[in-house]
Amino acid sequence: MTSTTPLNNRASQRRDRAPLSRADVPGLVWLRCALTITALLVAGSAGLNLHSSHAPVLYHNAKYNLTFSLPASWRGYSVLVQQWEGQTYLPAADKIVVTEHGPLIVLRHPRWKPNDRYQDIPILVFTSSQWQASHQGRFSIGAGGVEYEIGHNPKYVFAISSRFNADDSVKGWKEATGIVERNCPVNAPHLFPNILL
Repeated sequence: MTSTTPLNNRASQRRDRAPLSRADVPGLVWLRCALTITALLVAGSAGLNLHSSHAPVLYHNAKYNLTFSLPASWRGYSVLVQQWEGQTYLPAADKIVVTEHGPLIVLRHPRWKPNDRYQDIPILVFTSSQWQASHQGRFSIGAGGVEYEIGHNPKYVFAISSRFNADDSVKGWKEATGIVERNCPVNAPHLFPNILL
């Protein structure tokens, strides 16, 4: 079947109609927006370097489910795994004994050298029961200082010593302090809320 309406008559009919509104074609506006956003994303990501030198670096330890964010200046950092020791004084024997131990994850700045040291970020890993025992005074770690919680999950508590940055002759100690502070969940409930960094 052929149409008897001349082409120029159809064009005039289209001009006489009111423009389409959102009510006329509800999906049209949203489709247009989606296409515009997609086009902008494609155009914007054409020159995007996904490994930007300004992007933060994430350290993730799957064993302890620990993720720690480092600035781009730490790209190429190294990780040392050491051990912390918890000591208890036994008055009957008049001696100090090691009663607890756990992992100490040291994040080391990429420019650190033995003769040109940068501030390390030493993260102590406690089990929840060790963390509780520490706060009940059953053992202590090192001479002086306090361990502050910087995060936790159902199995582990992550802490840092208040004295980790005590030597201000080491380069980058202020930067390391800021990194630790930015990694502390500000509004997250701590296991011992009265002891904060």
